[in-house]
Amino acid sequence: MKFNCHTVGLTYGLFLLLCVTTSAQQTHRKNEINFLDRSFSQALTSAKGQHKVVFVDAYAVWCVPCKDLKLKTFKNSQVASYFNNNFINISIDVEKGEGEKFAELFDVSSYPTLLFIDENGNLIKKAEGFIDVTSILTLAKNIK
Repeated sequence: MKFNCHTVGLTYGLFLLLCVTTSAQQTHRKNEINFLDRSFSQALTSAKGQHKVVFVDAYAVWCVPCKDLKLKTFKNSQVASYFNNNFINISIDVEKGEGEKFAELFDVSSYPTLLFIDENGNLIKKAEGFIDVTSILTLAKNIK
């Protein structure tokens, strides 16, 4: 997008508002788990390169406890900081596409299911159902 004196004069307020909005969105992302837009196999490749564990949020779109987990637990700043620093985080809808195969491979039959998987694809720990901030931090810290 090109700016010239005329455009800047007419859109200065809008430009300033967009800058503030962008900055606020970037700050907000630091306060929630950063789920990467990657397939499970891509997450494993990243995990091998970084020597990290893969954290998987296995969910279904209709699942109310899954939504609560995303809105409450995953947006806690302590949870976000720990998970973003220590894990490769992905979220998989286990009722469509690759998610169905993932669910079969790791025996996901209730939602949400949280899985910690080592860089070689081996399951370390699996937790089912809604989990609060204190419990998820305790669980995660026992993985490392």
